[in-house]
Amino acid sequence: MPRGRCHFALVLGLQELLERDLPEVGALSGRYLPELVAGSMAPDAMRLLGKMGKYGSHFYTEDRRETWGKSVSGMFEAHPNLADYQNMDPRDRVLLMGYIAHLTTDEAFRDEVTIYVHGIEDWRPIIYGLWSYVDELPINYPGVGGVLDQFEGRGEVGFIDRATVSRFVRRARGWAENTDPVVLEQIFLKMIGRPLPDDMEKHLAENRRRADAFFDEDIKARFVDEAIARGRDEIEKFVSGAYSR
Repeated sequence: MPRGRCHFALVLGLQELLERDLPEVGALSGRYLPELVAGSMAPDAMRLLGKMGKYGSHFYTEDRRETWGKSVSGMFEAHPNLADYQNMDPRDRVLLMGYIAHLTTDEAFRDEVTIYVHGIEDWRPIIYGLWSYVDELPINYPGVGGVLDQFEGRGEVGFIDRATVSRFVRRARGWAENTDPVVLEQIFLKMIGRPLPDDMEKHLAENRRRADAFFDEDIKARFVDEAIARGRDEIEKFVSGAYSR
């Protein structure tokens, strides 16, 4: 699903919405912004570095439609102790808000963007091109790299290991500081351990060309709106205790 720069852009857009719609929640997440932004990387950190796999970290998989739309509820079903918002440390609350934002962004990306690619045999280059396009979303916050540097990488929040998240965030930091599609692609390839091909720019251009048929400004706008709205709604449920047993 989307890469780090897209998640950074959308979680900061979500922060603006929380400040407007849920001011007490927005004040808390603004106070602990490093937790929120790092939390938006946590599912991928636990998947890739924590070796938890896609379902164990994201609580849905593409090949199991019965899990679609249920990633956040699935997380709290698997880890009910995380639903106790009232008795949770404020920093941990905000880290989970970031985690939730990642899950809802992934779900919105599938439902609003990649749904049109399903059924195509040679789908991977198209998805890579779509990732590159949504990496172009603006990050409307100065100094996100510095915010990430403030994340405290000690302790655990249920199954979420802060040290693992911190390691991943250090690798992902470049996504917050660069806008060049080629540089963003290089960061991605390094993160997944692939060598940088000599013709990388050519491959990237071809991936984006193939993605053109599946992406436009209307699709992008729907994705952004849906990702942020879903994040807000799921965070409100978390804060209200809707997922507590």
